Amino acid sequence: MKIELNDKHKLFERLINNPPEWWEVLSSDKDIYIDIRKDNYIDVYFNGGCIIKELKHNGKSYSGKIHYKYLLPEKQEYIKYSLDDSSISPSKKEIELFNFKKFESAIIKRLKANVAQYFPVESEKGIQAKFIKKAGQFIDSEFAYKYDGNKLRIDLVWIDIRNKKILLVELKTMGDSRLYTSEIYKQLKKYHDFAKKYEKEIANYYERIFSLKKRLDILPSGLRKLEAIDGFSVEKKPLLLFGDCQQEWIKNNSQELDDKIKKVAIGAYYFGKPEYNCDLILKSQKNRHIFLS
Repeated sequence: MKIELNDKHKLFERLINNPPEWWEVLSSDKDIYIDIRKDNYIDVYFNGGCIIKELKHNGKSYSGKIHYKYLLPEKQEYIKYSLDDSSISPSKKEIELFNFKKFESAIIKRLKANVAQYFPVESEKGIQAKFIKKAGQFIDSEFAYKYDGNKLRIDLVWIDIRNKKILLVELKTMGDSRLYTSEIYKQLKKYHDFAKKYEKEIANYYERIFSLKKRLDILPSGLRKLEAIDGFSVEKKPLLLFGDCQQEWIKNNSQELDDKIKKVAIGAYYFGKPEYNCDLILKSQKNRHIFLS
């Protein structure tokens, strides 16, 4: 397994040594989180929506992209038609995408509102974003990799300081239909097999991600006092995580779900709010179920 990540890439060096004003605006915003990607680019998120996707630098200038749906103007009840004998067209003025120079506060506010229309706080992406901002020890999200014909997209990566572990995390909501089939077992098994096969490479990758995020001053709050995560090992079994659970649902479903995944997962944490600590524990406690052998 080879993950292309150049710690001294011009993108990272420029953002560290000579950050543009728009970067300082984004990196200081408490609602926004930023992830470094293999292949030397950065994604900037709010609530699961990418405000800047694939932020890069080619040696001369920065580039990135955003989905047009996040650039919609203020919501209007009606868009006017322009009609004549031969054609019909909507008013371009009313649906023109808005422009901005450096992510001014009003623009950021509008972008957040547009993103929230697609990923509300109760959605899986909204819950994921809240975990990242509230729990404080998630170093990465949406890690994607292809190996042995498998396409992986790991929702979250947790740094367990107490146990010195790097933990792969799969996030679900109560309404996910895959919980009631064999699909959840197959999904977690892929992550388990991946971690077993590439344990050292994953650990090395996240040591470098930690170092870069520290230099960029974008580490999550719970990790900022650490100097490094050298010596942290990868937990080979992933954690299944919920952030929207109701106690009655846990009572009715958790035992069957635990039995289904315990061979390939380290545990299942059934939280009602996406803000709790995800460190591994020695034995199950209330809604934190651990499957240690």
